[in-house]
Amino acid sequence: MFSLLPSSFRKEIIDYAIEQAEIRPGFNEFIQYCQDNNIRLLITSGGIDFFVLPILSRYPIPQNDIYCNGSDFNDKQIKILWPFSCDSNCNKDCGMCKPSILRSLSTNDYMKVVIGDSITDLAIAKLAELVIARDFLLQKCKEHSLPYKEFDSFFDVIKILNQITNK
Repeated sequence: MFSLLPSSFRKEIIDYAIEQAEIRPGFNEFIQYCQDNNIRLLITSGGIDFFVLPILSRYPIPQNDIYCNGSDFNDKQIKILWPFSCDSNCNKDCGMCKPSILRSLSTNDYMKVVIGDSITDLAIAKLAELVIARDFLLQKCKEHSLPYKEFDSFFDVIKILNQITNK
């Protein structure tokens, strides 16, 4: 889809994406909660760097903890890059393979919690000890009997994390 757009529209596309982006309530507090509790927060997004990174630059998240697709505006048309494709354990030809990222970082030293809402989160949710889900992902957690808690805002996520860490 982006290959149909001229690279010269870069500024307009980025401005539009940033203007349209809505971050759920409580995200700042959630980031602070993670920092205060020594929880490593990784952002894995099927979005593209030219809008994901500017949107998230407003928050204190290290850029090396943000994983998303890339872009190249050097030719006439926009080119999308796939820097995080599937590892040898995945054959789904993902553009942005969230399970591969988790496997590359995963150890048994910590609990893996996935927070999400869409089809792009289902495969990684199957690798988690807990899924904090809404919308489509919530329905799939129920169908696949995955361990889940429901959320609406990041304030809910903080409450859930407090419950599981204060046992």
